[in-house]
Amino acid sequence: MLKVRGDIDHPISRGYTCEKGRALPQWHHGSTRLNAPRVRGAKVEWEEALDDLAGILSVVSSTDGADAIALYLATGLAYDSAGQVSCGMWMGAVGSTSFYTAATVDNAPVLVAAEQIAGHPMLNPVWEPQHSRLLLLVATNPVVSHGYGTTLADPVRRLRENQAAGGRIWTIDPRRTESAALSDEHLSVRPGSDTILFAALVRELLDDAQCRAALERTCLDDEVKRLEQAVLPFDLDAAALATGCERSNLLRLVADLRERHGKVAIFCGTGSTMSLDGVLVEWLRWVLLVMTDSLDVLGGMRFNRGVVNQLSPSRPGTPPLDGPKSRPDIGRVAGQMPVAALVDEIEAGRLKVLVITGGNPLSAFPEPDRFRQAIALLDALVVIDVAESELCDLATHVFPATGQLERADLALAEQVAFRSGMQYTAAVIEPVAERRPVWWILGSLAARSERPMFGGTPLDAHSDETVLRGLLGHGPFPPDEVIEAGPHGVNLEPEYGWVRERMTHDGCWSIAPAVFCERLAQHRGPELGLVLVPRRESAWSNSVRFAGLGDESVVLIHPEEAQVRQLVTGDWVAVSSAFGSLVATVAVDDAIRPGVLSVTHGHPGSLTGTLTSSLEGVDPLTAMPRASGLPVRIEKLGM
Repeated sequence: MLKVRGDIDHPISRGYTCEKGRALPQWHHGSTRLNAPRVRGAKVEWEEALDDLAGILSVVSSTDGADAIALYLATGLAYDSAGQVSCGMWMGAVGSTSFYTAATVDNAPVLVAAEQIAGHPMLNPVWEPQHSRLLLLVATNPVVSHGYGTTLADPVRRLRENQAAGGRIWTIDPRRTESAALSDEHLSVRPGSDTILFAALVRELLDDAQCRAALERTCLDDEVKRLEQAVLPFDLDAAALATGCERSNLLRLVADLRERHGKVAIFCGTGSTMSLDGVLVEWLRWVLLVMTDSLDVLGGMRFNRGVVNQLSPSRPGTPPLDGPKSRPDIGRVAGQMPVAALVDEIEAGRLKVLVITGGNPLSAFPEPDRFRQAIALLDALVVIDVAESELCDLATHVFPATGQLERADLALAEQVAFRSGMQYTAAVIEPVAERRPVWWILGSLAARSERPMFGGTPLDAHSDETVLRGLLGHGPFPPDEVIEAGPHGVNLEPEYGWVRERMTHDGCWSIAPAVFCERLAQHRGPELGLVLVPRRESAWSNSVRFAGLGDESVVLIHPEEAQVRQLVTGDWVAVSSAFGSLVATVAVDDAIRPGVLSVTHGHPGSLTGTLTSSLEGVDPLTAMPRASGLPVRIEKLGM
């Protein structure tokens, strides 16, 4: 494979390719790719590796129980549809409920808010740029991340097309990001001030007749009254003080929200979800969409029902699964165990085997050193991935998985998909070396137990395509239709109004959950002094580098802060918090607000988890460690 070229006739990408996509040949042939199974550091044949692990799993299950076997599903597997689904199937075959995902690393507030307000954690509002006329980008940078909450191919073009059709874009971010540079307005806010800003916007719009009518039509009266009381302390003066922005700028934002009633869209990214009260920002985002008549309607933000993962109302009376016994202060989120408790569970002897698929806890979890030490307590650490990492060196079992080009796939990120439909892509090239699909790896393990996957049929009878056909079997399209349509896909007409009518209780949004109102009353506003915020890089997918040069972590700092500390671009510094420190290279950048530092989250060269804690400051509602708006210090090294 030599080159990647976009398909100009594709209805969604329109020929666009991102930096990671264009770098696929370099990555595919790179020296870091995993090529053969390893057991305790030695290369072995697949049969030996699988037999060895199956034996351990059998002993652990019989002596410690199935829940002593855990699986962590991370972003690297998010777009391997057969692999992602097979993780759930394998956990069912094992009989374990110890299921962890990256949701409680960066996304849990989105799930918790959706469940509280609309009754299902996977309900996610999607932007329709052809219809909406006001877009708020809150602590998110879709030009680099390609969407958070709505996947965007060719984000620059999408943003400009929206503006050309009469749309206005506001970016609310302490950094003048690539997206902010394309926006009509940029509020350079203090990190952690989003909650007060959104509460003030809600309070201001409660006096608007259109917004009041939208709430009365779609919400219960007592909920509206409780919302009024909750936001009463937060006026525009409080928002101006908290954000550090001029009150006149906030008034212009209020005017835009009023003027574009019914055509509003709001994205919130990891800069807010990973903050202390990120769940409140998510809640108030929903409230703003509801009161501007922009949720579940044409012109605002819609919901995808799904093709493979079709959403249906949650069944009342279903008892929730128990959370981690070692951490009664936090519970499950959307049925998933919180990553903040994973090491506690290992140290307490409740987890004996950990299978990691498509992720690297060393670069994503709090306290990586503590995780390293806990690994020694496991009977097996199993890594299923595509590339070498420090984690592979620490693992007892390493299984090489096929990459994007070596497997067939479906577009399974349905609830955040730009298009309401489905597409199928065949493998571009044959798998290299001993790489195997994730579904085959897990299916082979299950076949060595008393509870095989795929109905007990031999794995030799399956392929990527047959597994994907099985996923399509209960959807609205015949599998043949999806397969034959190929990458251009099949369209499912967008629906509007179905969530409030069929998913919510009594057809009403629950806009003032007691837990959120109580939390808002306790909100203390942004931290004073120097704070850290995360960012994304276009060449990296979490800890895997697809393009670019070097693995050094770079910390952005405003010229005023750099001058006070006698720092220049290229200096080595230590960034420290109350929990630890990391080393990074300075980049002096006037695009970032004074008082703020920015480091790429998940970058293996920085290990931002060293600055965070899994024990202190963990949100009891979302089980999320605090990683944005975190108080820090910066010191020059080598003086």
